[in-house]
Amino acid sequence: MKLTKMFIFCFLSIVFSVYSQAQDAVVKGKVLDETGMSVPGASILIKGTSKSTTTDFDGNFEIKAPLNGVFAISFVGYATIEEPIKGRKDITIKLKTESQKLEEVVVIGYGSQKKTDVTSAISSVKVKDVSDRPIVSAVEAITGKSSGVQVSSSSGSPGGALSVRVRGIGSPNGGEPLYVVDGVLTSNVKAIDPNNIESINILKDASAAGIYGAAGSTNGVVLITTKKGKKGKPRTEINFYGGVQQIVKKLPVLNNSQWVDLQTEILGTAPNVPSYYDLQGTNNNWQDLIYRTAAQSSVNVSTSGGSDTGNYYLGLGYLNQEGIIVGSNFKRYSLNLNVNQDVTSKIKFGGSINYNRTNQRSITDNASANFGGVVLSALVTPEYIPIYMPSNAPIPGVYGVSNFYSGENPLALIYNNENKTIANNLLGSTYVEAKLPLNLTFKTQLNGVVQNSKYDYFLDPYSSLNGRSSQGGADSNYYEVFRWQWDNTLNYKQNFGEHSFDVIVGTSAVNESIANSTQHGAGFATSAVQTLNAASSDFQIGTGEYEWSTNSYFGRFNYGYDNKYLFTATFRRDGSSRVGTNVVYGNFPALSAGWKISNEKFMENVKWMQNLKVRVGWGKTGNLPPYTMLYPTYSLLNVGAPYAYNSTDIAPGIKPASQLGNPDLKWESATQTNIGLEVGFFDSRLNFTADYYHKKVEDMIFTLQLPLTTGSSVTAMNLPGYDVNKGIELSLDADIIKGDNFTWSSNVNFSKNINRIEGIDESTSFQTGPILIGGSQVPLYTQIIKNGYPLGTFWGYKSEGVDPQTGNLVYGNELVNLGSALPKYTVGFSNEFAYKGLSLSFLIDAVQGNKVYNATRMEIEGLSGYANESTEVLNRWKQPGDITSVPRALGNGTTNTGAAAMLQNKVSSHYIEDGSFFRLRNITLSYQIEKKFVEKLGLSGLKIYGTAQNLFTIHNYKGYYPEVNGFGQGTNNQAENAGSGSSLMSLGIDRGTYPAAKIFTAGVNIQL
Repeated sequence: MKLTKMFIFCFLSIVFSVYSQAQDAVVKGKVLDETGMSVPGASILIKGTSKSTTTDFDGNFEIKAPLNGVFAISFVGYATIEEPIKGRKDITIKLKTESQKLEEVVVIGYGSQKKTDVTSAISSVKVKDVSDRPIVSAVEAITGKSSGVQVSSSSGSPGGALSVRVRGIGSPNGGEPLYVVDGVLTSNVKAIDPNNIESINILKDASAAGIYGAAGSTNGVVLITTKKGKKGKPRTEINFYGGVQQIVKKLPVLNNSQWVDLQTEILGTAPNVPSYYDLQGTNNNWQDLIYRTAAQSSVNVSTSGGSDTGNYYLGLGYLNQEGIIVGSNFKRYSLNLNVNQDVTSKIKFGGSINYNRTNQRSITDNASANFGGVVLSALVTPEYIPIYMPSNAPIPGVYGVSNFYSGENPLALIYNNENKTIANNLLGSTYVEAKLPLNLTFKTQLNGVVQNSKYDYFLDPYSSLNGRSSQGGADSNYYEVFRWQWDNTLNYKQNFGEHSFDVIVGTSAVNESIANSTQHGAGFATSAVQTLNAASSDFQIGTGEYEWSTNSYFGRFNYGYDNKYLFTATFRRDGSSRVGTNVVYGNFPALSAGWKISNEKFMENVKWMQNLKVRVGWGKTGNLPPYTMLYPTYSLLNVGAPYAYNSTDIAPGIKPASQLGNPDLKWESATQTNIGLEVGFFDSRLNFTADYYHKKVEDMIFTLQLPLTTGSSVTAMNLPGYDVNKGIELSLDADIIKGDNFTWSSNVNFSKNINRIEGIDESTSFQTGPILIGGSQVPLYTQIIKNGYPLGTFWGYKSEGVDPQTGNLVYGNELVNLGSALPKYTVGFSNEFAYKGLSLSFLIDAVQGNKVYNATRMEIEGLSGYANESTEVLNRWKQPGDITSVPRALGNGTTNTGAAAMLQNKVSSHYIEDGSFFRLRNITLSYQIEKKFVEKLGLSGLKIYGTAQNLFTIHNYKGYYPEVNGFGQGTNNQAENAGSGSSLMSLGIDRGTYPAAKIFTAGVNIQL
């Protein structure tokens, strides 16, 4: 009987235990990292269900769960772990970082790889702070964060383009990298909202970029992965910021009395200013009138989620950026959709769309006042010039102009015309992936790129003298690019004991069509109708259609042995219509190897060093000819030429165009060698990376001028010689403090690059960097491409200063090297401090050793005309014995006419300045409000932040801002220039660049 009772008791106990464990109960817990510090924001998912929660700022969580369930815990930077509950109602869980488990994965071309297995030079850029900063362009997120990568702005205009250089400039035709967004190849990232970016990886050497062959990878490859949904409950975020922008500084110019004194000295008599100008009462500081405190705001909303079989992400954004120059603005509406779904356990499909629509009203910069340059007009327009001409003027009511020169005041250049561009940019892709027998995975992906823009310009026929002279004018230009890309890959992954294999082979086909049109008309009776149907004269129409394609085969073989020895081989064969018909295909191989020294037995007792690895790589990459040479094989014809059969019968005909065909034109190809070292210290809290590289670009493509006896004027050719870039890159990442409540992480990176043109005939040179001064139509060339010198070399006369006896500038007798616009060194330094929910981060970047040609000073320190000048001319030479750097006042009314012309027209070191700078690029303070307060508002998270950009910059430049790029992007990736004449890049020239701004913003991030 006792035995029976005991049996029944045990049976009921077991049943009760099972029953109780199957019931839901409130489970509390705490999540810690490997050091014992709490982890806020970690995701806690009950496996097999959609129920989840997140940890608060102290790492605590609470959730109702079955006592026999399993928690799946995940957090960015840590390995996902599974923790059985086993009836416990209070659980402490410790995470391990990915780096400790050697599981951190980086995106590479057509795949991904463990970071510790990478054998090439790849930089992974952290973008978690993107939502806390007013970032307009996606590439702005990498500024100062990667060694060997320089991001610079060619203009401070709203929505202005940024230039990216990876390990210098790979070609005189262009230095921009290839961008790959979710597998879609593109020449720019206009369609990407920075808030939708998950990760950015930069392939810097040939062994990494070689799988993209001749698609433009000579200049590096920037891989951008957009955000995807994650398994768990739906997550919605709203991010909003608003702020103001201010000009960094203004340039002092002469007031009316100082201007009169200068003109009197130039002419020998007071200037004859008509009576309808008020020298005493009109004092227009034009910089105060055109520069303003401008607003900038942005809102982004995203919602995402997922399950065991699929995920989704939807992001919507709006950006409104007013320019610091009145009349300029930029608006962007963006959408990002990313969907992935498992059809079966073997097949999945997905796709993504990145789209935006932009509206931009621009003002003309990088041009002299006589050519509509607003920036220079604000400097050279005397202060006595009125905004509108007075009633007693010959033509009252029009925008004010000088009676001495033809340039209009800056407000006229802004408001008497419209400069509007509406653009649509779309990147889309869809894929199907199937798991096959024998560990094979097949993936087919179809990509599409659509870019179009419509530019409209209208000149008012009455409000300005310029408009009245032509009875107004209008332009309407349209261009569209459509590209499809079809990639097919077959991937094999397998481990055999100590051997690991990862092999991929594939094909890629690209076809791009380009269409553009230009329309012009004049003779408008009114400004009420600004479309071309209201024009009555000077009609001009032009249209063009272009097309090109490539066909490619590629493969990559990754092999690892014993987790110590790594080897990668890549090969790509490209064929393209954009090269000569005699050399349609090119081959691009690459090899690299790595040795994980830390995994050797002789390193077992070395505890102070971790993850020591040596890398070495070699390979070839290529560049297609620029868009200006889509049909280099053929001698082109111009249509529409009238042909007279006799005195009365005229028929349309054709005639030879300027281009002479070259069927032997090859791609530019680069051979690059890379040697790298990686090592960690203090349990991988301090990680150091060093790389040395040597990149040699050959078969450089130039447009050569031909004798007119050939019947053509230009032809595209591969010149003998090389564009060589070599340098070193150093990067140091540190988790300096990792306490329970306080953390401090830091990164510093340093790069040195040496660029040089070699192997070109000593008698051959190419002029570039044109400037137009004082309204002259004849360009002065400031730069040269010449053997033995770097790209961007300024070429002119050495100024030996002002002669104390004559007051004239003294020059050397020969044209010489005046320095290069390319920096010798670049530095980035970022830090992040966090105390509980409060965090402070800042980013410093610096460049050193580059020169800037300040063409603006040629306009405002010319001392020979009627325009206004800089207050620097107050220090001019006036009498024998004066020691100064500013020459005498010269003019056509004196005997110094020749000296005046020399001063105006000589490119010299007098206008060369140091472009080095040290800049606090960004500083951000944020606070994540404690969860117990947030939950009362019905939210999952709430963060507020404030940011300052360009807070201070230390430099010696006399202009507005030392970071000028002057059309430095070249034409390599500019489809809108298709069919136009070739132009080599200009670098580091300030022609009146739209100034940079300081930006102050405050924002809030809401998690629902």
